[in-house]
Amino acid sequence: MTEASKPRIFKYDNIKLLAIILVVIGSFADEFTAQSDIFRSWFVFSSSFTAPLFVFLSGLFQKQYDPPRKPNIQKISFYLLLSILLKLLIFLVRILNGDNVRFDFLSDSGMEWYLFVIAGYMLLMYPLRRVNRCIVLAAAIIISVAAGFLPIGHDHYLMRFLVFLPFYATGYYLTPMKVRRFTHRLNVKLAGVAFIFIYFVICFREREVIYPLRMLFTGENPYSAVPIEGCTFWHRLLCCGISAVLIISVIACVPNRKFPVLTHMGRNTLGVYFWHYPIVLILWYSDVMDMLVSLGDPMWKYVMIVAAAGLAILLSLSIFSLPLKKLGALIQRIPTKICLIADGAVLLIAAVLQLSIL
Repeated sequence: MTEASKPRIFKYDNIKLLAIILVVIGSFADEFTAQSDIFRSWFVFSSSFTAPLFVFLSGLFQKQYDPPRKPNIQKISFYLLLSILLKLLIFLVRILNGDNVRFDFLSDSGMEWYLFVIAGYMLLMYPLRRVNRCIVLAAAIIISVAAGFLPIGHDHYLMRFLVFLPFYATGYYLTPMKVRRFTHRLNVKLAGVAFIFIYFVICFREREVIYPLRMLFTGENPYSAVPIEGCTFWHRLLCCGISAVLIISVIACVPNRKFPVLTHMGRNTLGVYFWHYPIVLILWYSDVMDMLVSLGDPMWKYVMIVAAAGLAILLSLSIFSLPLKKLGALIQRIPTKICLIADGAVLLIAAVLQLSIL
């Protein structure tokens, strides 16, 4: 039985639903980190592992949707197109609300970086598939920590591509069943619960110490931009270690069972990711956020968290993912050569523009 033909592991659907809810709450919280200590703590806690977790899961399942012996060019094209569409949607929302912004192909608008980076990883791992995995993983870690010395700001995708590479590569070399068997051990579960609890407490009790690390957890900043004296690769290794342990802990703690309605929603996280940030911007521009704050402290914070979680659940309904799935199915019917030419053109433009800023 091949990996793709094995029974579905519901644990991963549950994990993705939990993680995307945290992502949406984090997007809400990020707008208020300057006003609320609670949201500062929450944002650094969730950003410690949500992005690396999704990158890890993408690598973990890449082989399941790749055709035998060749990369799924149509899938790569799908992610690249979604990245561009999301960038255009965010740009349109900001322009319509009077922001003085310009459309920059590699300028990060807040969310579309993940789609672009995953497409790049899928393309990268194919030529590396026959290279010794220990060499690839070691190189990925070295590249990740060395990236912080590059003069690249958070406005471009390359930094995140380099920083999160070890998480994708690790997932690529594992299988869903191996990860499930390891995290199913009782000692791993107990250690995971303990670590999540301790780290959660630290984020809230020692927020002024831990919060500056958010700029490393998000993977978008060079060491020179991090407000920590003497910030260097040791801090990056620390953050990568925390993220890795949190990923293992979350996977271990989430049950492997099918919950009515909710588990199925975990299959629609791409739709949540695509639609939620433009909606957050619209709510912000329409003064809805200010109306919530007017409810008074601490009520507005509770309402904000509930509203963010509710939005994530709402966008997890199949109707919101349907347009993306239809688009993906359409791209699957396009000849590989045409997709390859289009992908090559996009990546060439990206490379030229990226080199121009170095």
